[in-house]
Amino acid sequence: MRTAPPVRVAVAPGGAWRLVVTGLVALCIGACTAWVFGHAGLPHAYWAAAAAFALGAAAAWRLQPSREVVLAWDGSQWSLDSGNGRLRVMVDLGAWMLLCLDPAPARARAWVAVGAARAGPSWHALRAAVYSRGPNKSDE
Repeated sequence: MRTAPPVRVAVAPGGAWRLVVTGLVALCIGACTAWVFGHAGLPHAYWAAAAAFALGAAAAWRLQPSREVVLAWDGSQWSLDSGNGRLRVMVDLGAWMLLCLDPAPARARAWVAVGAARAGPSWHALRAAVYSRGPNKSDE
């Protein structure tokens, strides 16, 4: 079986993705704060949760990467800004995918959200490469 041809896609986190991640982080921080204040019997749990929510949202928005990265398949392996690894599809909604790159053991996982609108004409080639099998030594 042949592998998918090489493909390179420039990926930048979109505003909607950043809002979703920011909202989830802020909700978690606010809920944990309300739980701690409530179980400790401290007054003003709701105000503390609201303040933690706002601070969590601001921090999450600022700490999220906003720069563009290049996701590439060279025909034998995946790379993301010079880090190589195994790419897995975590969520596929047709016009949008959440991908996870598992790099070499010494590096952290990289999560990449990519959509058809941002990928442009490379979208079909990217989907084909994501779902194709890697090279097999017996095929050569």
